[in-house]
Parts: sequence; C-alpha cells; structure tokens
Amino acid sequence: MTEAKKAEALERLIEVAVKLHENGTLDFVENISDISSEALSYLTDPRILKIWANIAYILHFLELIDPTLLSIMGNNFTKSLNEVLTPDTFKDPPKVGLSGIIKMLGDPDVQRALGFIFLLLKAFGRSVDTSSKQLTDMMKQMEKQFEMMRKQREEMGIS
Repeated sequence: MTEAKKAEALERLIEVAVKLHENGTLDFVENISDISSEALSYLTDPRILKIWANIAYILHFLELIDPTLLSIMGNNFTKSLNEVLTPDTFKDPPKVGLSGIIKMLGDPDVQRALGFIFLLLKAFGRSVDTSSKQLTDMMKQMEKQFEMMRKQREEMGIS
C-alpha cells in the first residue's frame, strides 16, 4: 500500500471517528467496551433474550396499529392529563365514595372512556377465544405428528 493510500485511509478514518463522536455512537461503543464478559454473558442469557423477543413483539404489535390514530390519541391523552393532573390535584385529590362513583358514571367523558375500555375488552376476549381454538388445533396436529413419529421409531426398532 502506498503512502498516499495510507494517508487517505487515515484521513477517512478520522472523519468517521469525528462523525461517530458527534452523534454519540463513539461514547456508546466506548461504554460497551467497558462491560465485563460476565455482564455480556448475562445479556445473552436465554431468559433475557426472551424478554427482548417479547419487547420486539410488543413493538411489532404497536406498529400494526394505525400510527396516526395512536399519535393523535396519545397527544390528546397527554394534553388531557396535563389539564386534570395539576399540582393542586396531587395536594388534595378528590375523594370518591360510592355515590361519587355513580355520579361520575354520568359524566360524558367517563362514558366515552368506559365505552372504549369495553371495546378493548371485547377485542381481547375475541382474541383469547380465537387463540384458544388455534392452540387446541395445533396441539391436536402435534399429537398426530408425535404418534406418527413413535410408529416410525417402532418400525425401525428404535425404542
């Protein structure tokens, strides 16, 4: 390799290092390099990997919901929370007894929220029922497959 090529490569490497430093990636890589092998082995523990897989699944699930709907609802929910949850509310939260609950059930906002919650419960109930049927069918198919494998092993003389 010529000196000019080495100088060009070194110059490019410095440019990349500066970019990595500016966007914080270099700090991240430096912090990871300080992690012990014991900590790294913990991160690859099957239970931890399963947690990451579940998080990825939840994120995928959220991806499937209309992002515009989630964004609008999230923004409006945050705005409503900021209006309702003030420092004064935390100092003296409303006391609600049985009669207060009945009165709150007449509030149109509470009615809409309850309606929405019941729609979510209905959708969840449908998914539980459908999932149960699918799992039952899958278990039956697996049992048939296992039975067929047992017969093949017996025919081959394998115990």
